[in-house]
Amino acid sequence: MNKKARLLAAYLKGRPVWCSWQVTPRCESACAFCDHRAEAGVPGPDLATCRAIVRELSSQGALLVSLSGGEPFLRSDLAELVSLLAASHFALLTTDGCLVTRERARAVWEAGLEAASVRLDHADPQRQDLSVGVPGAHARAVAGLAALAQGRTRPSQQVNVKVRLSGEDLAGLGDLLQLAGDHGATVTVEPGFPLAHSDAPDGKTADELRKLKGRHANLRTGNHFLSRFDQALKEGVGGCKAGRAFFNVDHHGRVSKCVEFQGPDDRLGRLEEEGMAQVLPRLRRVHDGNECRSCWYAYRAEVEGLYTVGGFLRALPDLVRA
Repeated sequence: MNKKARLLAAYLKGRPVWCSWQVTPRCESACAFCDHRAEAGVPGPDLATCRAIVRELSSQGALLVSLSGGEPFLRSDLAELVSLLAASHFALLTTDGCLVTRERARAVWEAGLEAASVRLDHADPQRQDLSVGVPGAHARAVAGLAALAQGRTRPSQQVNVKVRLSGEDLAGLGDLLQLAGDHGATVTVEPGFPLAHSDAPDGKTADELRKLKGRHANLRTGNHFLSRFDQALKEGVGGCKAGRAFFNVDHHGRVSKCVEFQGPDDRLGRLEEEGMAQVLPRLRRVHDGNECRSCWYAYRAEVEGLYTVGGFLRALPDLVRA
């Protein structure tokens, strides 16, 4: 309850409520859309540095902090990092599932993990293996999904499958929903980055997603997300709250407005050196000039849904489970 109160206080004070944090650049996959492996030889932050980053994040209230990479399960100390983070924040995690064992899944749940998402774009094994460039990746991801689902230590801990759509292509999504449902997992869908604006008829893809949601209760697509989905595909959605409601921390502890903007000109400071007190005003200035329309990520939609009328009360339970 203390973390929930601190999260609410951060929201009411106009501070960010979501942070994505890449805790390692290393990854065994070779996804074409990802460039993290370019720094595969660079180590992630050690626990002492992580402790300093968590301390600075905590100075502004509680956050929903999503750990990713690279592949976070390549860190041998991942459970320790989750425990460190969960003491003052809602710890979330995204993985490709390939390195998840029952023992390691149990360890991160016991450490205080709130939710885990497994990246899985295709129900068809051949398509999934091809998309990540690793033979057998589909089978290993499904095994990781099962390990995470079976290793939960309390009912509130959530397992999710994160699906990266190719434009408006929903082929195979019904099979993925069934696969996830068999493991007691929800499914989050989102178009890839950057958005390739299409000429799809208004409402076409969103309507298909609504139909799928009617048949599969585990499809996590909120009204705010669906209401802008086709607009995102056609022309992008303005008014992004990156820098105000959410931000990114890379594996060097460098802050930027979001995960897709990590070039030299996007970096706003290193947390363990400068601290949130100095970085936060820079994030707000970047938000004020933000005109990006290049994504419609699920977490962006969920966080921005908080800023609609009644959105906070409706969306907070889902955000904690994200």
